[in-house]
Amino acid sequence: MNLCAKNLWTIKNIEFQGLRYFPKAEALRNILFNIGGKVSQNDIQKSIKSLFQTGKFEDIKVFFSKESLIFKVIERPLIYHISIVGNHIIKNSIFNQYLNQLGIEEGQHYNPYSKDIFIKNIKQFYYHSGRYQANVQLLTNFSSNNRVNLKILINEGNLLKINNIQIFGNKTFSRDKIISLLKLKDYKPWWNLLEKCIYYDDQLEEDIGNLTKFYLNRGYYNFHVKKIVNFLKDQNKVNIILKISEGSKYKINRFYINGNLLQYYDKIKNLININNKEFYNKEKIDLIVQKIKYFLSENGYINSQIIIDPKINSKNKTIILDFNVNINQRYFVNKICFKGNELTKDEVLRREIKQIEGEWFNSKLIDLGKESLEKINYIHDIKVTKNFLYNKSNAVNVTYELKESPTGTINFGLGYGKDSGLSFNASLSKDNLFGSGNSIKTSIIKNDNQKYVDLLLTYPYFLDNGTNLNTRLFYNDFQYHLNGVSTLVKQTSGFESDLSFLINDVNRANIGFGYTRNSLINKNSVTNHNNSVIDSKNKIVLLNSMNQTINDRFLKNSLVNDFTLNYSFLHNTLKNLYFPISGNQTYLSGKNTIPGSDDSFYKFLLDTEQYIPLDKEKKFIFLTHFKAGFGDSLNQEKLPFYENFHSNILNNVRGFRVNTIGPKKIDIMNNSKECFGYQHNNFCESLDSIGGNAMFMTNLELIVPIPFLKEEYKQFLRSSLFLDVGNIWDTRWKDQKNIHFTDFINLKNIYSSVGVSLQWFSPIGPLVFSYAHPMQKNENSQLEAFQFNIGKNW
Repeated sequence: MNLCAKNLWTIKNIEFQGLRYFPKAEALRNILFNIGGKVSQNDIQKSIKSLFQTGKFEDIKVFFSKESLIFKVIERPLIYHISIVGNHIIKNSIFNQYLNQLGIEEGQHYNPYSKDIFIKNIKQFYYHSGRYQANVQLLTNFSSNNRVNLKILINEGNLLKINNIQIFGNKTFSRDKIISLLKLKDYKPWWNLLEKCIYYDDQLEEDIGNLTKFYLNRGYYNFHVKKIVNFLKDQNKVNIILKISEGSKYKINRFYINGNLLQYYDKIKNLININNKEFYNKEKIDLIVQKIKYFLSENGYINSQIIIDPKINSKNKTIILDFNVNINQRYFVNKICFKGNELTKDEVLRREIKQIEGEWFNSKLIDLGKESLEKINYIHDIKVTKNFLYNKSNAVNVTYELKESPTGTINFGLGYGKDSGLSFNASLSKDNLFGSGNSIKTSIIKNDNQKYVDLLLTYPYFLDNGTNLNTRLFYNDFQYHLNGVSTLVKQTSGFESDLSFLINDVNRANIGFGYTRNSLINKNSVTNHNNSVIDSKNKIVLLNSMNQTINDRFLKNSLVNDFTLNYSFLHNTLKNLYFPISGNQTYLSGKNTIPGSDDSFYKFLLDTEQYIPLDKEKKFIFLTHFKAGFGDSLNQEKLPFYENFHSNILNNVRGFRVNTIGPKKIDIMNNSKECFGYQHNNFCESLDSIGGNAMFMTNLELIVPIPFLKEEYKQFLRSSLFLDVGNIWDTRWKDQKNIHFTDFINLKNIYSSVGVSLQWFSPIGPLVFSYAHPMQKNENSQLEAFQFNIGKNW
């Protein structure tokens, strides 16, 4: 900048030389003085800096001529075109998005400094992806009109395979044991034979860290490992050498606790469960530190510090541990806030929170509130943040950040059955109605045999102590085809209402009342209760003495009113809603009629499942599921047939067609062509089961990883190997042995199958596919190897 030696100048004109694409008006807006005013050298220097900050100029010079100030500039070239060649892993759209973030896009001025940043970061991406030979070039082609064409050349290189892994220096543990601790391997696991043994430097560092932890947790305080990676020329392979120095095992001699711990000394001492002369275990010590910090945070000490100072005695191979504890400031909760709830009202979320505003900060109560929010189906991705207040030295605001899921679903379906004809079904559900947390669900089914309507209303926190109110209204018109000439129509309507009491975070108890009105109409009834049949041996067999599967009085037109007392208990510690990885869920329910009912019966149901992870990554999970039910009349009659247990979609031994396991209806037959099931002499056993009053089902499953499935899809897909065992019985069954039908009172008669299952949490809901092979079956069983249904499997 060439200027006269004056301190101030009066500027009457400002000129720009060299502007091509940058507007003069925009340049004047970056000048920090006006025409006609006094200008100092400092003003000019700040104006030059302001122009450079636009990123549009390569060079700027300033000249003073008489009363005019001249800015002579060299603009950076304008990017005219960008082309990308050689990329396959990264799409052009991703490249363009990143280029735009760096300001490299068509129509913008080219900044050569962005070039180095782009190349460095792209190479770093390929490096972390296992492509260590990747090369990135950015070529510039300048034209005479100060424009530039950019050409990005990419050589992604090849993935490097692991040729072999060598271990040296290991004395205590075998090579196989050490290799099992590494994720990088020089062989392929049996469940993923097509997996390539690819080398990743980041993964090797993680594996070395895991190996170090393994030794440090077993007393080897001075353990050390050195890695050597040899790249094989022209082979795209590497050899990995791990040189191990195990050292000696050290024992802990004693420990001391230092610091002003107030009244918490004894409790903190009880948390340090270290015995004298036990081997050094870093993982255990780290866990103790976490327990102490968590305990202090339960009492408001959020920023406590714990420093472990080990004193090593190399001669005796012992360690003295000093726990230096600084509890620091105690905090109270000033305010609890929610972020991300666009629909849900704050009061709906706040009733799940255990921490109280104005009380000392308690990490346990904060976490319990988070867990309680996670159990709400339409809330997910919950994060808790603490914001310290500057105007209050010991106050903190707690914010629950969350996301809401869509809470309304509408489903329609059409189907066709041989007996039921064209079937139409529809359902509507809405959780979190108007942001209140209440829900409504309704479903409709219409076909030739059935007309069904169901409405369920749920009012969470009907009482302030967490008690929920559930009310259900229903109507069902269903036809039972008893034989070729007789049809029983059952019209059922009623309601159920119960209160669900919160016992603690994992247990609930329900108690309620129900009313059911059953109208039974027997159309075209042809029933002779004294009818007798003569078999091939001329032996008279009374139908009533053989098998009365449906009570006599239900074959007549009647009106049945039942009042029931309903009760249940739910224990739920499952981790994850749709694909649990651990925990238990146990559901125990029962109901019985009360005075004033036309029927007199009771029913009980136990349904429990346990998920047991078999490895740390929880890829292999063992599932045990047990379900049993029993019901009976309180008098000499049978349990009403419409209260029977059935083998439906959610309650079946896979490999057998639904509704075929259990007691069958037996009809007198005049023509063998009229029988579609199993026949013997003049009797025909139906294909479908009419259900029974006793039921038992158990499932053993080994959940295994799906081969070749990417990590991001594992939360939507799950596969398993299973063993199913179960049956349905009628304990009031009466049978003449010479009829040779299945004995449905013999508890030794069971069904079983083995197979594979695939569950997919799809956009339309959970889908379950299974293929089963029956192992133990009745000769009249209706087999169905492949099965598919929508809904949670268990």
